[in-house]
Amino acid sequence: MNEFIKIVLLFFIYSFIGWLWETIYCSLKARKFVYRGFLVGPYCPIYGFGIIGVLYFLEPLRQNIVVLYLLSTILVTILEYITSYGLEKLFHASWWDYKDVPLNINGRVALPVSLFWGVGCVLIVRVIHPKVMLLEHFLSEKFGLLLPIILLLLITSDLVYTLVNMQSFKKVTTQLSAAVEERKQELAATLNEKRDELSASISELKESVSDEINERKQSKKMERASLIEEFKNTPSIKKLVGHMSYNQKRWIRNYPNLKLKNVKNPSEVQQIIDKNKKNSK
Repeated sequence: MNEFIKIVLLFFIYSFIGWLWETIYCSLKARKFVYRGFLVGPYCPIYGFGIIGVLYFLEPLRQNIVVLYLLSTILVTILEYITSYGLEKLFHASWWDYKDVPLNINGRVALPVSLFWGVGCVLIVRVIHPKVMLLEHFLSEKFGLLLPIILLLLITSDLVYTLVNMQSFKKVTTQLSAAVEERKQELAATLNEKRDELSASISELKESVSDEINERKQSKKMERASLIEEFKNTPSIKKLVGHMSYNQKRWIRNYPNLKLKNVKNPSEVQQIIDKNKKNSK
């Protein structure tokens, strides 16, 4: 029973540390607060599983820093690849993408990232874990079995809620993507009509029309921003975004590399949600 309490507490402590690390790093990188994590609570289970695996399988090798580093790197790389593959198959979504990082495998893992995780694991085993064990011992003595049970019930409820939320997320993003594409076609048809009207107008206007078209080609950013604003204010799109939960919007905003297999225009969907968030403040 004591071992069970210890494993559960360590899992949650390191899941929280992982969440804290990702949130701080991504917030500094984005220059805004970024609440990381697939689940609602402040924990990233992949860190909990990874560190528990390293501690139980590799801590006996803590005195051999080279072997510890190499095996830690291999272990966390395998875990990261399996997690990425599993999430993609389960939710039809890719949550991170290392395709721009050298020496990557299918964008799921990359050598520079894995080497960094290896360093992190060595620091945890050699430096951080002894201090974490003091916290684990205090919590075990103070709360016994009660705290692990509460934490397990909490994360189980969180997982069930997230799984249900993800099914709704897939549905609403598919509808949102379709609404954006439909609005695009409407705008394109309107533009073609105006172009035809201008083409049939007085010949002196042809040169000015040509200049206007060239100016539009040279101002892609302004045109794109205008389109996003147009999409955002489309009633059907506005309604769909309004029905999205906080967690669903957070996934889109805080995971810029999130790739949904059912969405043709993820960047536009992300910008629409961001625009709606800013206007709702």
